[in-house]
Amino acid sequence: MTGQGDPLIIRTAFSHYIPIPLTRGASGHAAGKPSADSRFFYRHHRPNSLAAFVFGLLFIVRLKFQKRSELKFVSRTIPHSGGYNTLRLALGFIPVIFAALLVVAPSGAAEPVVLTDAALAGVTGQAGISISTDMSLLATASVWKFSDTDSTPLHWLEFRNITVDDGSGGPFLVTTYQDGTLASSDPITIDIGTNSSGYTLVSYYDSTQVSPRWISVGDLVFCDQSLGSLNLDALSVGPSLLRYGAHADGTGGGFNFDYTTSITAQALRYTYSTTAPGTLTLSGIHLAYQADVLGKNGTGDNPADPTTWAFTGANNVFHIGDIDGGNPAKVDVVTETTGVTSLFLTLPMQGTLRVEDVNFGGNDFGPIAIDGIQVHRLLVKISP
Repeated sequence: MTGQGDPLIIRTAFSHYIPIPLTRGASGHAAGKPSADSRFFYRHHRPNSLAAFVFGLLFIVRLKFQKRSELKFVSRTIPHSGGYNTLRLALGFIPVIFAALLVVAPSGAAEPVVLTDAALAGVTGQAGISISTDMSLLATASVWKFSDTDSTPLHWLEFRNITVDDGSGGPFLVTTYQDGTLASSDPITIDIGTNSSGYTLVSYYDSTQVSPRWISVGDLVFCDQSLGSLNLDALSVGPSLLRYGAHADGTGGGFNFDYTTSITAQALRYTYSTTAPGTLTLSGIHLAYQADVLGKNGTGDNPADPTTWAFTGANNVFHIGDIDGGNPAKVDVVTETTGVTSLFLTLPMQGTLRVEDVNFGGNDFGPIAIDGIQVHRLLVKISP
């Protein structure tokens, strides 16, 4: 599927809603998810006819939708060198998404109407957007390059011959339907509201990275020197929850956020280039909040014995930042008194990291268990 003229076919099914913010209480996937603003009820009249016309036109020109949509990009999106032009593919979605938003948005006749407590008590609803999707993707790239900016010639770090697939050369899933059917979805959700402390946040919940995918870098090169290859097998991430908002103290230049997720991977392999090539392999990688105390078989967890390990529960997730606990992660861009503008990352963390086995050059070194991680303050400064 990577030659010139070959089509990229993405099959996807979308369902979404923009419900009316009506309730006073919180709702969502986890504690602390923003709740709706209950003060206004927006009456939605008929869809904007112009928007419907524009969407219909784009509908005919760009896409052919059946029960499950088929998006087919022909050879004009394929670079002559082979592989897909990610930027063009992304730009191709913009008119469709924009038109869809126009259709679902309320018309100019919508107006806020104040509700009494008695009227509000009889109505339920939720603020936000839900998106269900079922796609298969196969991604390749000939090279990703990064360089410094203060040397001549430039020094490059290159990732060559990149592939993301299902482990057998086929497409991997990007789906909210985790049960293998289209019967039940765990949709992407986007919400804007306040937490229990009255702090306004944007909340983004994502389940599309749960299905495993295999990532390979055929050649890792630094300053024209080959360092070997990288493989990450059966990577599964999430479901994940990202929340972010302005700094609570009102200072500018950045924002607060917290992020929770779980990660598993079958193996991370680095094959290094020497006169006798060898491999460093980390097998059975787990990133979560904690291992189950009772273990896999109910006989107790033993950090030295991976056969007893289990990581279950929807809330068993690694934490970066904790907005509700008063210790958020932060991103700031600051110009110092020296005139240098730098990026500052503040990244408190909580959780556990375990690896079932480490093998270096054919020698087993056993498991790794780093439990009870508590990083109260981690400051990263990135300067040009």
